[in-house]
Amino acid sequence: MSSCTLVVHLRIEGQAAVDAKNEVTTSAIANNGSDYSDQLVRMIQRELKAVDGGIREGNLLAAILDSTIALPTGNIACTRANAAGNTITFTWGGKTIVLTEAVDFLRGASDTTCAANLAAAINAHAVLGKLLTATGAVGDCGLVGKWGTSILHDIAMTTDDATAFAFTQLTGGTEGAAQFFLQQFTLNRP
Repeated sequence: MSSCTLVVHLRIEGQAAVDAKNEVTTSAIANNGSDYSDQLVRMIQRELKAVDGGIREGNLLAAILDSTIALPTGNIACTRANAAGNTITFTWGGKTIVLTEAVDFLRGASDTTCAANLAAAINAHAVLGKLLTATGAVGDCGLVGKWGTSILHDIAMTTDDATAFAFTQLTGGTEGAAQFFLQQFTLNRP
């Protein structure tokens, strides 16, 4: 089955970034933690309708990319013997997510079990599971980004005990070649 990626950039006039962010996060919280991605899609739909209907002015830039992409990769090496109660912190775009051993995952009886349990916790997490696919094997929790760009390089992984967890931060990742590129134009209907 063939696939492609549609990349859309919509510049919205008259709305600050912090207000747009608050709209998404406030809606998600008000809906008892409803998925942030659902809230973001709803906001994008509202903004596109507002621009299309002439209520708001904006600029649109779009490209269609082929499916030949490379995903970014990283790794968390686990040392089970040192991991008791320790944390792994993911920081990205002002959001911080902390996974704690014995709370969010168990270190288990071996480095491999620790890595597998950590991978399961990452995959099941409401935010991390949307960004990364994690796989545990031989003491390593391998990470693969779900987006074929370098934007996930900005995820910083840290720990409170470097003897328990060692990181290879996310690197790599390329978008597919553009097959169609729509030049930027202003949408402002009378």
